[in-house]
Amino acid sequence: MKKYLLSTILTCAIATNASAAGYQLQEYSVTGLGRAFAGVGVMGDDYSAIAFNPAGMSVVEKSGLQTGLIATDIRGSVRGTSQPKGYPFPKTGKTNSRIFRVMPNFFGQYKVNNKLDLGLGLYVPFGLANDYKNDWFGTEHGQYSGITVVNLTPSISYKLLDTLAIGAGINLQYTVAHLTGGIVGGGSTNMHDADDFGVGYNIGLVFTPFEKTRFGLSYRSKVDHKLQGKNKGNSGATGYTFLDGEHKVNAKITTPETVIFSASQGIGDKWTISGTARWTRWSRFDRLNIYQENYPIPGQPLSSTNENWRNTWLLGAGVDYKACKNLTLRFGSAWDNTAVRSAKYRTPRIPDERRIWVSVGASYTKNNWQIDAGYSHLFVHNAKARGTADNSGTFNGKYRIKSDIFGIGVQYKF
Repeated sequence: MKKYLLSTILTCAIATNASAAGYQLQEYSVTGLGRAFAGVGVMGDDYSAIAFNPAGMSVVEKSGLQTGLIATDIRGSVRGTSQPKGYPFPKTGKTNSRIFRVMPNFFGQYKVNNKLDLGLGLYVPFGLANDYKNDWFGTEHGQYSGITVVNLTPSISYKLLDTLAIGAGINLQYTVAHLTGGIVGGGSTNMHDADDFGVGYNIGLVFTPFEKTRFGLSYRSKVDHKLQGKNKGNSGATGYTFLDGEHKVNAKITTPETVIFSASQGIGDKWTISGTARWTRWSRFDRLNIYQENYPIPGQPLSSTNENWRNTWLLGAGVDYKACKNLTLRFGSAWDNTAVRSAKYRTPRIPDERRIWVSVGASYTKNNWQIDAGYSHLFVHNAKARGTADNSGTFNGKYRIKSDIFGIGVQYKF
């Protein structure tokens, strides 16, 4: 039943790892996309505060519904060498890839009175998709990697004072993963249908000391997942017969804590400047272990990768310009650091590197309707892997990645 209910959103929501540090995503606001997500949670021009800072619901003037689609187009190439464990010679090569994914979002908010707001959001806060050809030179380190985290967030905000609002929300989180890889000797592994439900929370506050000045601070809790699924294996010529057939597997994943500080300042009747600083506790992602029920060494993982990630910051700034009564234009830029400590820990499954966002967007309003559009280009620093080691061997490579993000959304206010 749960897979049936979520099948529509999961089909189009598997995201990519070139849009934010680690496998974190923030693409659930089209207005936010247009300003590189500066001022998220305090701008009041859409209903995504439910996800970023629930207290920000107090800033929105009317009840309403919102839906949007944000598409990520990533083109990449990698060249290098791989030394499979027990293999006498290194393998060299180059491979290209292109991944196009669409991420939907849905939000609804109801203003009970001038102090109390209720909201509900459905969106994808974390995700990963990476797909190599089955015969690429680093196949033992991974072929396809897919992780999708779908979040349902009922939220509430309340104005304690005219200048201060607080908010809270519950994160009902469903995670599903699919990982495949090759084995020396022509074998393969296919971990599929690995999923789990988890629960976390959001809290936040918004302070408005002056009419056009806002500050917001929010916290998203971690959520622990123990994914349980199946591995369909083929030992090939290795003789590892415990891989043959289909067996139960499990892996632990924790989606990390996030702290967001945002601010906005109106200037006259036409201009608004905004900024955001976001901290994410990626140091929780220390090692990725996958366990199989019949592994011959009790307590030892079938696959183990030392990730050793670090905490990250994103810093962004944006500008809104009200060109006329019905049209608002947006511009923004952001710097997003990488969670990978060094080239030694950069893996083919998540070749994360720092990036610079450059964004533009616009909104058109007519009666109770608002149409939003946004675009971002990400300048991703070339990523290097040097001596990356796991129980499949060692890997050296250089990645070149380009990424474009497009979004369109619609709001109805009542």
